Amino acid sequence: MKFAKLLILVFFVGVSSGYGQNTPAPVKQGGVLRWTDNCVRCAMGNHRWRAVDGTCYFPIDLIEKTGYHRVYRWTKTGRRKTRTILVAKGEFKNEDFKDFEKKEYVNVSAANQRRQRREQAQIWPLFTRPETKPLFTLPLGKPANPLPATEGNFGAYRTFDGSPRNRHTGTDYPIGTGQPVLSMADGKVVLTANHFFGGNSVFVDHGNGLVTMYLHLSGFAVKKGDRVKKGQKIGEVGETGRATGPHLHLGVRWHNARIDPAVLLEDPAKLPALD
Repeated sequence: MKFAKLLILVFFVGVSSGYGQNTPAPVKQGGVLRWTDNCVRCAMGNHRWRAVDGTCYFPIDLIEKTGYHRVYRWTKTGRRKTRTILVAKGEFKNEDFKDFEKKEYVNVSAANQRRQRREQAQIWPLFTRPETKPLFTLPLGKPANPLPATEGNFGAYRTFDGSPRNRHTGTDYPIGTGQPVLSMADGKVVLTANHFFGGNSVFVDHGNGLVTMYLHLSGFAVKKGDRVKKGQKIGEVGETGRATGPHLHLGVRWHNARIDPAVLLEDPAKLPALD
């Protein structure tokens, strides 16, 4: 009897911990996991969305809780399958900007704080728009040509003159002023604006809950409501807003998860995957 109870205990410990033959390689915070299995619908938590080219992609937010999570997929026959994934802690650098010249971004006035809150209220609804069919496939197109190596600062913990600021939710590319910035896929421009922190910014909705963001531009080549094609010029690199110099800040929200844009520029076969 004791042996039987021990077997039952081992079984439930194994199930609740998430270990087993179907446990995939960990996917880090800010990354994306794929599940290719003739998929039509996908889900994680209470959120469901369409598959892209028969594959379920699960974007993992920058601060997603580490540990085991359940994911789901449905095939064309209506069959549902459930698996467990392991979210691991991401590796993010620390950045401290000393003697930052634009002091209005270090000691932010009450008026600029109010402005920033108004701008955030304008931006947040863009990430929770009703789901539409995907207008893209992976990998996405490069936002500049040529595209230099990223500065590797997605998710960085930032301080300005020693004062802590919000995490860096995009990644920066060191590109010179005036260089063309390109849309990473077909889509619709849902916002062009000059923002306090982001400077001249363009937001493009590519369907399937994917929104790309291009910040600190010197100027715009599109306006809100425009339909754009992959590779189309949407603006030019600049250093507007809280920028340390000319560069492209590239951001991505996918199903409202803040992810590293660089992972969507690579062959999707390189993403961690479920068998």
